[in-house]
Amino acid sequence: MYSVGVKGHVGVFANTTAISEFLPAVLRTYLINHPDVYVDIHERLSPDIVRAVQDGSVDIGIVAGEVRTEGLQVMPYRRDRLVLATALSHPLAQASEIDFAQTLDHNFVGPPDESAIYAFLKRASSDLQRTIRWRIRVSNFEAACRMIEANIGIGVLPEGTARRHAQSMALKIVPLTNEWAVRKLQICVADREALPLFARKLVDLLVADGIGQFE
Repeated sequence: MYSVGVKGHVGVFANTTAISEFLPAVLRTYLINHPDVYVDIHERLSPDIVRAVQDGSVDIGIVAGEVRTEGLQVMPYRRDRLVLATALSHPLAQASEIDFAQTLDHNFVGPPDESAIYAFLKRASSDLQRTIRWRIRVSNFEAACRMIEANIGIGVLPEGTARRHAQSMALKIVPLTNEWAVRKLQICVADREALPLFARKLVDLLVADGIGQFE
């Protein structure tokens, strides 16, 4: 049930990084200017986001990486970079950069099963015919960084998240050399012009937020 006075509803599916790093500032501006619109955001994997936009169950999707978007209108948004975070005393903290395969002999701090980044990392390790050694699983990035700082394990996180927490925690950020670690985020909709005006305004704001990211 929506709050009294709500006149519009926008459904958004997005990946982990978009939700944690980029959407908060955009949504703050949008909701100030649209106090009567309710925005419903859920974290999903990119293929699931595409299907939801295609079948009309969600208005706007933000996807990452190479994903098939047939029949959808797609607009560039931002870049999503994943990095390794370690405690300062961890052996991998000495690396200037690292391949994901080199991390798999170490214990990991991980997100919950329902997290899109968990599914992404699980698939990346499966492609190497390896299994990630989850030492502990936590519900959010701040908790993950605290566990990493305590040297319980290492973690793969969005770069912005990792660097923000590294300002107040003893963490080492190590770039991943894998091609998949740097991904383009894209906005996708079924038909921009067919969206209600208030939903188009959110698309416009997202597009404006991403201008210059790929130049």
